[in-house]
This record gives sequence, C-alpha cells and structure tokens, in this order.
Amino acid sequence: MQQFNRNADAYNAIRGKIRYPQTLYDALAARVPERQAALDIGCGNGVSTAPLAPLFHHVEGCDIGDAMIARARQNYPDIPFTVSDAARFTPNQRYDLVTSATSFYWMDREKILAHLAHWLKPNGLFCAWKYDFPIVYGPLQDFISRELVSRWAAYRDSRLTEYDNTLELMQACPHLHNARREVFANILFLTPQEVALFFLSTSYVTRYIEEQGGEQWAQSFMLAVQEIENTPMVAVNFDIHAFSAYRAS
Repeated sequence: MQQFNRNADAYNAIRGKIRYPQTLYDALAARVPERQAALDIGCGNGVSTAPLAPLFHHVEGCDIGDAMIARARQNYPDIPFTVSDAARFTPNQRYDLVTSATSFYWMDREKILAHLAHWLKPNGLFCAWKYDFPIVYGPLQDFISRELVSRWAAYRDSRLTEYDNTLELMQACPHLHNARREVFANILFLTPQEVALFFLSTSYVTRYIEEQGGEQWAQSFMLAVQEIENTPMVAVNFDIHAFSAYRAS
C-alpha cells in the first residue's frame, strides 16, 4: 500500500518493534517438507522477513513500495529484497514457504492464490497472517477506544473491518489443500510513545491526519497518550490470526 511507502520513516521507526511471535515461524518451518527457500510478499521494511532467515537456506522479500524496500535493505543487508507488486512478482525459483504478514488483505488475493500453483513447490506451504485492532491494556484502553469511534472509524478501509474470507478463498483453489486458520498469542510491551507512534503509522490514522486532523492533532495525540499512561511499558495485544494452505503435490 503506497500510503505506508509515503510514511516509510515513521513506519520503520515503530514497526520494527511490532514483532511476530517466534512460535509462528517455528510452526511454519516445522510443517514444510524442506527448508530450502522462503518468500515473504508485501514485506514492508523486512521485519516479517528476517525471522525466516535462520530457518531457511534462502530467504527473500518483495514489496510494492520503493521507500519500504530501501528500509528493508538497510535493516537487513544480507537478505535480497525486490520492489514489486506481489501480483506481478516473477520469481526465479519455487519456494517451500510463501508468507504474507499483515499485508495480504491489501493485495489481489485471488490472483496471489492462483500464483501459488507456480510459486510453491509440491507440498509447499502458504501462510498469510494479520492482527485485528490491537487491544491496549491499562488506562489507555478507553482513550484509544474513544479515538477509534469518534475520529478513526470512518477512515478504516473496509478490508480491515469486514469479514475476512481468506480461508474460503483458499478452500476454493483446486491447487491448495488442508486450508486452516490458527491463532498465535502475541502480547507486546511498548512505551507510551511507541504506542502513540504505532497508531500514528496506521493507514486509518494517517488518512485522518491528512484529511482532517492535521499535524497539530498528531502532536496533541502523542502528548495525550504520554499524559494518560505514566508507566514505562504498556501491554498491547497483537494476537496473530494465521491462514495457511498447502500446494497440492
């Protein structure tokens, strides 16, 4: 999504903190027949790609945003990254695992799923995962909920709020089998400033800032978060919802 590309610096500053659980990566690696090659599509700044590197002989990522890929290359110089719309990506090999972290719903999902017939090796695995609206525990929870209802809700893309039919799309593909949905616990601890930066980097809040709130509101939001939460660290629920399927042999 190009909105993230325009705000690559802010995105990079906080999204490196939004880690995905190692249990997810270990589970995926345990389910593939081989660990030769993995591809991460919609990889952003590379934070979702890097945990694959210790688990596979070859790992690469692609993203439509050139600024995001520049950040990924800076963050992880040993991993090859390509600027490409995932739907138009042309790989040089087939993969044991293809992943998409909190990006699949922005893509042409049916086209990507069709590509898996050629991208994946026989019995290779595809997994797309996301988290729902994060739950911020403690004094900030009510404040964030009010901001969502009163300011941000109108700017949330329908793909973030409607029923996610990814599992059904997978089940409808003749070249995929054993489609399933799993949940992986993912509680992260962020400083109050990082909590504010996370929301300021989301698609819906950046749209609100651009179309209505303005930079002055963004500054006041940051101050309000830091005034409400006086503890050093805040627990935030980023539980992962993972959709996966194998390519037929």
